[in-house]
Amino acid sequence: MRVVLILIAFGMIAVPALLMLAREELPRGRRIGRALAIFLAPAVALGFIHGVPELDGRALNNPNAWTMLRLVLTALALILPWCLFVWFNARR
Repeated sequence: MRVVLILIAFGMIAVPALLMLAREELPRGRRIGRALAIFLAPAVALGFIHGVPELDGRALNNPNAWTMLRLVLTALALILPWCLFVWFNARR
């Protein structure tokens, strides 16, 4: 079950990055830059969890609030690549 969840999470991150790389109407440098931004955005959100002591569970003040914020950042890490993909594909 753990393997299936990891594959789903990786798919939610890798698929929008690969779709951005597959676009033909943009120059190669812009496609690669946007795909890297999409692929690395979850690392930033998850980096906040491991970088802030309160989010990592090492602080004891308001543990329920910090746990809820940690859950929100984890969900954001899975949704953020798709949000960035839609934002980058928006017609101006």
